[in-house]
Amino acid sequence: MLVEVSRDIYRRYFPNNSNPYISEPFIELVKGKADRIIRLMKRDDNSIGLIAGIKENVVCAPFSAPFAGFHYSHEHLSYDVIENFLLKLKSFVINNNFKGITITLPPDLYQTNMNAKCINAFYRLGYKMSTPEIINWIDLKKFDGIWIKNTVAQNYRKAINNNLTFHVVSDEQSINEVYEIIFRNREMQGRKIHMSLSDIIKVNTVFPVDFFLVKNINGKNMGAGVFYRGHVKIAQGVFVGDDMENRSLGIMDLLYSDIYDFYKNLDYDIIDLGTSGVGGEPNIGLIRFKEIHNCATSLKFTFSWCPDQD
Repeated sequence: MLVEVSRDIYRRYFPNNSNPYISEPFIELVKGKADRIIRLMKRDDNSIGLIAGIKENVVCAPFSAPFAGFHYSHEHLSYDVIENFLLKLKSFVINNNFKGITITLPPDLYQTNMNAKCINAFYRLGYKMSTPEIINWIDLKKFDGIWIKNTVAQNYRKAINNNLTFHVVSDEQSINEVYEIIFRNREMQGRKIHMSLSDIIKVNTVFPVDFFLVKNINGKNMGAGVFYRGHVKIAQGVFVGDDMENRSLGIMDLLYSDIYDFYKNLDYDIIDLGTSGVGGEPNIGLIRFKEIHNCATSLKFTFSWCPDQD
């Protein structure tokens, strides 16, 4: 049987987080996005737990983040422990008259073994799998400055020859300029931006947020990026964008290259460059762009279940 416990009791058994979005500071930051927060664990087993938000009577993990997942004592949990927990989640939903449950697991970069067992158990127990999201990431340990495609190096040199420069910024005006570039880039592509600048600044109170600008010789902003450092070894690209009217100058190639170097110098192992599509529909051009910038491609899974499925 699953029981709802207090924050203090939950954290007594699960002090560590496999990803930043299931940490207490982040949960505290976004708790207003849910009707209430629940922390679940088995009455007779403290090896696995789940933090979720209730939204419109649905158990959601995450309720305001790219992914969530479970807490666990170690990543080599026996398969039957995971399967039993997921089975009891169904009973919890039914017994508490919830409409259903939805869980998005973190990409494999964060927890390979747990994901394999969770995905198999979700499927076998009849949870519905949404179309997996394609995500891209760069292994900085393998990145040596040699690009998969020569055009990246050519475009990088073009950016340098055009006197473009990379800047790490932290002052208020520059941070506003970062957001303006990204907002305009999304607007021109007909893509929504789901965070305000205020939202991003609030995240910066929980874990470091890095802001980057690419400028031309006259100081005009040509490209920008926003990245999180919520994990000890994985940086996460949240927003990247350029001045699309000047895209031929090699702005993005300079931006990617210098961001890779920035986090490599900080001794990060991986940069998670996020999903390359929306709602499971892949953005073919974006996937290709990231892959020629030495990114690997993998999947992020979401599972859901409601009582009327069975």
